[in-house]
Amino acid sequence: MEKPTEMYSVPIWLSKWIFKDSRKTYILDNFIVKGHDKGSIFTDQYTVNKAVNKIKGRRKKHSLVPVNLTLKSQHGYGVKD
Repeated sequence: MEKPTEMYSVPIWLSKWIFKDSRKTYILDNFIVKGHDKGSIFTDQYTVNKAVNKIKGRRKKHSLVPVNLTLKSQHGYGVKD
């Protein structure tokens, strides 16, 4: 079982995402994400889907591929979802 301090100490980041479609490149700037480092955030499917929904809404979204993630600044800690 996780310690209570580990569950409540997940960093909150301000990030910039770059997604690529077959024709166009999309940039999502100033998006708030939770995670310990760039690798864990980039591979978390829940977080990637939230970012894609922010760009495309309810339209077809399976063609967007995340290309780059930049963590701009850390803004505190939060609870692990």
